[in-house]
Amino acid sequence: MTVAAGFPISLVLAGRPVLVVGGGRVAAAKARQLVEAGAQVTMVAPRFCAEAEELTVRRVPRTYRHGDLDGCWLVVTAVDDAEVTAAVAADAEAARVFCNAADRPEHCSATLMALHRRGEVTVAVSTNGRSPAAAGWLRDRLAGALDARTDRVVRAAAAARDRLRVRRSSEGLPWRALLDEVAAIDDDAEASSLVDRFVSAATAPTAPIAPTAPVGRVKLVGAGPGDPDLLTVAAVAALRWADVVVHDALVGDEIFRSIPAGTELIDVGKRPGRPVPQETIGALLVQLARSGRRVVRLKGGDPYVFGRGGEEALALGAAGVDYDVVPGVSAALAAPAAAGVPVTHRGVAAAVTVITGHRARELAAVDWAAAARLGGTLVVLMGVTERAAIAEALQAGGLNAATPVAVVERAGRPDQRVARARLDELGVIDVVAPATIVIGAVASLDLRSPGGPRPRLDGRTPLEPDAGTAALR
Repeated sequence: MTVAAGFPISLVLAGRPVLVVGGGRVAAAKARQLVEAGAQVTMVAPRFCAEAEELTVRRVPRTYRHGDLDGCWLVVTAVDDAEVTAAVAADAEAARVFCNAADRPEHCSATLMALHRRGEVTVAVSTNGRSPAAAGWLRDRLAGALDARTDRVVRAAAAARDRLRVRRSSEGLPWRALLDEVAAIDDDAEASSLVDRFVSAATAPTAPIAPTAPVGRVKLVGAGPGDPDLLTVAAVAALRWADVVVHDALVGDEIFRSIPAGTELIDVGKRPGRPVPQETIGALLVQLARSGRRVVRLKGGDPYVFGRGGEEALALGAAGVDYDVVPGVSAALAAPAAAGVPVTHRGVAAAVTVITGHRARELAAVDWAAAARLGGTLVVLMGVTERAAIAEALQAGGLNAATPVAVVERAGRPDQRVARARLDELGVIDVVAPATIVIGAVASLDLRSPGGPRPRLDGRTPLEPDAGTAALR
C-alpha cells in the first residue's frame, strides 16, 4: 500500500475544538497529547478506559454520529471498528477537516508525529502512519542529541532575530557561522557577546555582512578504532561543524558517512611509500585555521594515544591558533574488547600497559626487557611490522614463549579478524595492519560467547599462559 508523503506542519490548537473518536488506551494517549497542546477535546465512545476518565476533556458516552465534526479543526479516531473509522474519515473529507486514523493510514489526511520537547525545540518524527513504533524509536535517538548546547543555540538565534526585526529581512545573514560558534562554546556570557557582535554587524549601514565571530579554529578529534557507533557525541558534532576535515589513513571508511556533503576532505595519512612529514601536517592546520576555516584534524583512536596530537597541539599553540581536543576511544582498549579479551580481569591481570611498536628495532624508547617483567597485559599499537623483533625482545627479557597472544585486525569493522597464537609464534603468523597486539594470559580468552575459553578463578591460582594456549588448540 502506498501512502502519499505528508507535509510536516505544526498546528496551533490552543483553544480550538478537536474530536477524538474512541475511548480506549490509544485514544486516551492521543487525547492527552492534544490536551497538552491546549486543544478543547471532546471524546466520543460507548465506554472510556481509566486513562480517558482522568483527562480534562468533554466525554460523550455513545457511538459516533454524523454531525459530531461540526466546528472541529481536527478529528482523531482510534477504534477497532473499520466501518466507524471509514465513516469518520468520509465525514472529515467532506467537511475539509483533517483526520488522523490510528493504524489506518489509508484513512489519514493527517498523522500525529512522535514528539519530544526540550525548551523551545520540538522534535517530531513521522513514518506517514506506517510504523508508530519506528517513529518513536527514531525520536528517542534524535532526542539524545539535544543537550544544553541546543538550548544555548536556540536562545542565541531567538535573541538575534528579535533584535534584527528593525531590518526588513534577515535573509542572507551568516546564521550558520553564528550558531556553529555558539554550539562550540559552553558559556552563556560568551554566547551573548557573539550575538551582540553579529547584530552590530548586521545592522551597520556599511558594507556586506561577514561573520563576526572568529571561525578559524581547529579541533583535534579522535575517530575511535573505526566503528562509527564508537564515535563520541562530541566527535559527531565536530564533524558537522567543520568546513574541512584533515584525516589520517586509519579512519574507518564508515566514519566518513558522518561528515556532511560538501565538507572538504584532505588526506594526510602516512602510508608505505608515502610519508607525510608531521611538520607539514602542523603547517597545514595552521594555514587552514588562519584562512578562517573550521578545521577538524581527524585521527584514528585517540589523538593523544600515539596519535601525535600533542605535537599538533604544540604547533597550533605556537602559531596562536585556538584549538580543542575531542578524545576518542583508543584501539588499545576497544580492539581487545571487540575480540572478547578483557585487558584486566580479576585473578588474571591486574594491570595493562600500552606500548608503541613503531620502529621497535631502531629506537630505544621502549625497554622491552622491563616490559617483560611488568606482568599483567601488554597492548602494542603500531607493532605489526616489528612484531617478530618485539616477540624476541620480550622473550629475551624473560617472558614465557608460551604466553598467549591475540592480534585484532581492523577492530570493530565488518571485516574484523582475530588471530591467536603463542608469543614465540607472533613473528610468523599472518597479520595485516592496522592491528592491535594483545600479549598476556587474558589474550587466550574470548568472552564474546558463552562457550569461549575461561580462566580458572579459585582466588589463588591465575590462568597459566600454557593452560590458556592449550585451550585454543
